[in-house]
Amino acid sequence: HIPILLVEQTIEYLVYQKYAQDFSLWPLKPLLYIDVLKLRLWEEYFWRKASQLVAMSQEDRRIMVKATQGHQKIGIVANGVDVDYFNRIKPQPAPCPTILFVGNFKWLPNKDAATYLARQIWPQIKLALPQAKLWIVGANPTKDIQNLASIPDVVVEGEIPDIRDAFAKSNLLLAPIRNGRGTKYKVLEAMAAGVPVVTTPLGIDGTGAVSGQHALVATSAADLASAAVKIITQPSLGQRLASAAKLLITQKYNWQKISQDLNHIYQSLGKTA
Repeated sequence: HIPILLVEQTIEYLVYQKYAQDFSLWPLKPLLYIDVLKLRLWEEYFWRKASQLVAMSQEDRRIMVKATQGHQKIGIVANGVDVDYFNRIKPQPAPCPTILFVGNFKWLPNKDAATYLARQIWPQIKLALPQAKLWIVGANPTKDIQNLASIPDVVVEGEIPDIRDAFAKSNLLLAPIRNGRGTKYKVLEAMAAGVPVVTTPLGIDGTGAVSGQHALVATSAADLASAAVKIITQPSLGQRLASAAKLLITQKYNWQKISQDLNHIYQSLGKTA
């Protein structure tokens, strides 16, 4: 008789399904797909068991509605950002153009994105901007991530005390996200910090951001590299994108607005108890 609210930060089975698809050792793939199936069955079981579900994005909600056949209430409450905290950033221009990637490397989509960036996108950026630097920042860097520092002008650093320092010293955030659901916190933080963003369609999923208005969005390595070069060589473009994105975050994704959205769900659910 106690109502249950289940908030899904991400849909786990989809994350590992993509990992299984990309896994190179074919004899082990069936074992991975068995794990994916188990994850999916358990996730969908608890979706049906909950009184109310909350998704991070419209696409996640669509998947959950289909799995539960529309029987559960499913709202959308995106991630939020402490806008005032990021407003206190003082830009500290680096001596060379600096491209930033941020992520916790316990999370497979972040490991994939950082590796994809350093090995496939970065060499193309370096051809156009020989003086540029790639700065990879985040907690729990694995050995594979640390080894990316062997690539020329790639700096890998663990978790830093204040992420605002990284944004203050960077020309743009490049987040080539290819996996994972929900809103991407690194993208929201960069926008709140006034830093231009280059990302994939998945990187802005659930944010309401529009390509060309709030960020530059592309899918291929060549197009992502070209977008990053464009922002660095056309500062006015970066400033325009950053200003529009910051306004979007301030209006829709500040903690006060997000907490109100969540509070409405708590209040509605409480009335059913």
